Amino acid sequence: EIAPLNGRSRVYFGNSGTEAVESAIKLAMYKTGRSRFIGFFGAFHGRTLGSLSFTASKSVQRANYLSGVKVYHLPYPNAYRPILVQQEGESYGDTVIDYLEEMVFRTTLAPEDVAAILVEPIQGEGGYIVPAPGFFTRLREVCDKHGILLIVDEIQSGVGRTGKWWAIEHEDVQPDIVCFAKGVGSGMPIGGILAPESIMDWKPGSHGSTFGGNPIAAVSALTTLQVIEEENLLARAEETGRFIKDALVEMEDRHPSLGDVRGRGLMIGMEFVKDRKTKERMVDLRDHVIQYAFEHGLLLIPCGTNSIRITPSLNVPHNLVEEGLHIFEAALTDAEAKYL
Repeated sequence: EIAPLNGRSRVYFGNSGTEAVESAIKLAMYKTGRSRFIGFFGAFHGRTLGSLSFTASKSVQRANYLSGVKVYHLPYPNAYRPILVQQEGESYGDTVIDYLEEMVFRTTLAPEDVAAILVEPIQGEGGYIVPAPGFFTRLREVCDKHGILLIVDEIQSGVGRTGKWWAIEHEDVQPDIVCFAKGVGSGMPIGGILAPESIMDWKPGSHGSTFGGNPIAAVSALTTLQVIEEENLLARAEETGRFIKDALVEMEDRHPSLGDVRGRGLMIGMEFVKDRKTKERMVDLRDHVIQYAFEHGLLLIPCGTNSIRITPSLNVPHNLVEEGLHIFEAALTDAEAKYL
């Protein structure tokens, strides 16, 4: 009922997000008969060989793991730190798609060899990056044009985190395969994929997991979905997230190290810089903020090179939000006194 797909859909259950991604990769190869994939710089999809192939990381490459699948990486449409040169008046989302069509597909990678494009609707480990406007609309068009499946990794962003059931719903685009895990189980080991029955039509026994969809995890997931609906947590996540973002944007006037505040719902990222014009990354300052906050009762998690993510529970009380913001600003003040 909550799948961001039209018509009848099917679900496969595994035990984790990584298993979900592996299942999506396998399904895409099965359905298209192709073996190449496209991923994005800054992405993280898991640590098993198939999902690990999508990780554009020097440390991973130096470990000499064999690639599970062949992946070509594109820049993620990060408008704050664009890698590609934009045309005047052009959205950076269009810039990335133009690069894919006019450079990659013409010179390096034949589109008819590509089984799927795997992408996060909001990039998670890469820095909680919201894609530039128009990117997903164009990406969907490219996939349709070349018979490429669009896989969205909703493992961090799905199940209400952004104020909608799925982050891809903000883009008004329908994917072909959706990967989910994390929040759906409220701590229990469950993950899986959603796809239209026209895509997930493999024969019984083509794929499976011994403990996938076990009754205890399934009950936890079902209860989680019921609580989200009964307590209206989608609207609450959107409202609380807007309050947090507004507070952080206000802090930008007082704290020059806050280079960028971004996110949707309760999936919020902040990037720390030495200078807003040069955007020089401040990793030490970011780490100091995290440590100070921890010592004063606030848990923050890093992401990207120099960013922090804020991802409280969907039902976080307002008084705790205000207390957390107070601790965060105190941590930022202390860090800037030391590093700026």
